[in-house]
Amino acid sequence: MVELTIALHRVFNTPKDKFVWDVSHQVYVHKILTDRKNRFRTVRQTDGLNGFALRTESPHDCYGAGHAGTALSAALGMAVARDKKWHRRKRRLHFWRRGADDGISFEALNNIGHTTKRFISILNDNEWSIAKNVGAISNYLNKLITHPRYNKLAKDFEHFVRRLPKGELALKLAHKAEEGFKGAITDVGLQQTGSLVDADGRGGYGSPIFFEEMGLRYLGPIDGHDLPLLISTLEFARTCDHPIVIHVLTQKGKGFEAALKFPEKFHGTGPYDVKTGDSMPVLAGTPPNYQDVMGQTMVKLCQKDNTLVGITAAMPSGTGLKHLEKAMPDRYYDVGIAEEHAVIFAAGMATMGFHPVVAIYSTFLQRAYDCIQHDVCCRICR
Repeated sequence: MVELTIALHRVFNTPKDKFVWDVSHQVYVHKILTDRKNRFRTVRQTDGLNGFALRTESPHDCYGAGHAGTALSAALGMAVARDKKWHRRKRRLHFWRRGADDGISFEALNNIGHTTKRFISILNDNEWSIAKNVGAISNYLNKLITHPRYNKLAKDFEHFVRRLPKGELALKLAHKAEEGFKGAITDVGLQQTGSLVDADGRGGYGSPIFFEEMGLRYLGPIDGHDLPLLISTLEFARTCDHPIVIHVLTQKGKGFEAALKFPEKFHGTGPYDVKTGDSMPVLAGTPPNYQDVMGQTMVKLCQKDNTLVGITAAMPSGTGLKHLEKAMPDRYYDVGIAEEHAVIFAAGMATMGFHPVVAIYSTFLQRAYDCIQHDVCCRICR
């Protein structure tokens, strides 16, 4: 996030340009660069800086969110309002993290291409949300960034962007060249061959056609820790008169060995030794964590009852179901950041005689209240 945030502030100018962050606890560097450096040590303390973006805290925070998946919709709303008010003179920039397995983001993607022309989305791809990403979208992105032909063409694009001279005219010419270059990637560079086929019959490698068909021009994947390249790419995207998605590859925890070794733990951790990364020792007599009791109990119950299964929405550690995943992986399901789907998925299993246990934080379960009411209470229990 360090290099990426610096690049954003180098190319764009907040609060005129709007940065909308998904989840928004990615904004620490943003806060330091927007007149809050002297108060940074107060983050998450009483009367201190908020742990998320907060509109009342700074004009540089245009939108605050604690849930994943809201940024695309919010940024699109801002972009449309801008188009109506200022006739596209201002730009919106949305920051989309790797956890692209939530339904809201896809609802927004479906709406962007035919709604606005000036929209830049950054897919920050570090293969993690809180836990390791799962599902078809995660697999698609992995295929995309490992495609041997596409990687060659992506490197060509990097070299092309690096050579861009300064000046509006040069960038406009580069934009025209990029259109032809992108067409070559989609039409020629990513053609499937008979040897690149998965067991399910699909192509063995992905292509950016998913984004292109949604009406977003795809750039990348590029090294998210290469500051000059990030700046050049953002400057290039800024000149485009159509929605853009920039696929950025980063490493979760980069710069701190302990975080690289335990990325899930360091997504959000309590006090720890800054030299070793070890958590502070637990005091004698401290009761076990609730989630660990829950997870270990689930293992014991599943061993006795073959109809029991555990379901989480991308929170195996936070809910304690990591214990079930380790002990009985065939009785454990992680559906990604999709609380609504998790509840209805469980409802479907229940109609077949199973007893699913859906473990979701109460603050995240808000998203599934309608599913609980309609699909569980009204359709399963009656």
